[in-house]
Amino acid sequence: MNSSITINDRENITVTGVNSVDMITEGEVCVFTEKGDLVIKGSCLEADEFDPASGILRINGHIDSFCYKTEKRHLPDNLITKLFR
Repeated sequence: MNSSITINDRENITVTGVNSVDMITEGEVCVFTEKGDLVIKGSCLEADEFDPASGILRINGHIDSFCYKTEKRHLPDNLITKLFR
């Protein structure tokens, strides 16, 4: 399945290739896509439509940003690491 993101006037976003929706709040939407976990941030966000069969998600609201999460884990810095920077 292909994946694409289309934004219209920073008010509507359509994402294809969505496997499932993890979380929807007024300020953030987290979804699992074919290409990785996607986080959409903004304000007044609400899901307009989600069709699991086709993998299409439409969201309305003010879109500020979107990014794919990486699976890399960040280890906390310890005192020795901080000293040798």
